[in-house]
Amino acid sequence: MLLWRGGSFSAVSDHSMSGHTVAIDFVRSALTSAQRYGLDVRDYLHTAGISKELIGRDSSRVTPAQATRLIQGLWEATDDELFGIGPNPVARGTFRMITLGLIHSPDLRTALQRFIEFSSLALGFVATDITDDGQTTRLILDPTGQTLTDQLLIDVLMAVSHRFSGWLIGQQIPLTAVAMPYPPPAHSDDYQLIYGIAPTFDAANASVSFDSRYLDAPVIRGEDELLEFIRNSPADLLFRRDYHPTTASRVRKILERSDRVSAEDAARRLAVSPQHLRRLLREDGTSFREIREDILRDAAITSLVRGTESVENLSDRLGFSEPSAFRRAFRRWTGSSPGAYRPDADAAELPEPGTSMS
Repeated sequence: MLLWRGGSFSAVSDHSMSGHTVAIDFVRSALTSAQRYGLDVRDYLHTAGISKELIGRDSSRVTPAQATRLIQGLWEATDDELFGIGPNPVARGTFRMITLGLIHSPDLRTALQRFIEFSSLALGFVATDITDDGQTTRLILDPTGQTLTDQLLIDVLMAVSHRFSGWLIGQQIPLTAVAMPYPPPAHSDDYQLIYGIAPTFDAANASVSFDSRYLDAPVIRGEDELLEFIRNSPADLLFRRDYHPTTASRVRKILERSDRVSAEDAARRLAVSPQHLRRLLREDGTSFREIREDILRDAAITSLVRGTESVENLSDRLGFSEPSAFRRAFRRWTGSSPGAYRPDADAAELPEPGTSMS
């Protein structure tokens, strides 16, 4: 999730990001880790355009660009490439050096073995273990998940190891299992969007599992490609969704192209019956209506954060009969008024450095 260009971040814009938004729990975890450094994070929240009302509401969301700007600021302030979530600070340039070592591996098996070795040396803990029974490979992460920063560290390492592995071999790697060693968080539905599979929570270890045939795939990337990849990070690795397409993600893509599509239209495009589509979406933990509302919510948040469209115009563009109907729906989706997402919303009033965020 966290890769930097030459030890520093490049600028990001909201327009370069995915349409999906990010649960506020991610922001809270990042702020908790930052306070381990005694930082007053209010300036970073202001720069990211995240208001105090959003921090306090469990159903709040932020755009990928907002979350990325916040992490960039915290990373610069801590001079730590894990911005306080690891057991020890990670020196600037560490991730670049690790990935340069991985791309010279002959195949994914060797790259993962090197990742395990480099992690223990550079990150200050035995980050992973790997098991392979000839059919299924399981990559196991060490952190226990007992604290918010442990949980965020697991999320970081899981996203990096899975997505960077696929990038190395030029293939998507569908996961057969994801395990998390902590209880289901409030935003647990987001994990299926990220990994394409619902995780098991309260597991003994954090792990991802996939078909062992990918271990023999050759690493096809070179140094020039790696530097370009890093230039586009961390946003891609942090917040990219639909890495392994599900029925829900396919329906979302159909609806994003045209908001006039009905459930019957979507079923026809996917070559299934409407009844079978409903069953598939239930298995993904969602419904056609929920997907449509998620799209509207994310589009509304993205527009409000940019601050270039009035509520009246936004309401009309999203198909609401009047602004008051849009405001009611937006409060139902997020727990806040549209004004809380405007770029001029007040910066968060957080506790003084060193005090609890709870």
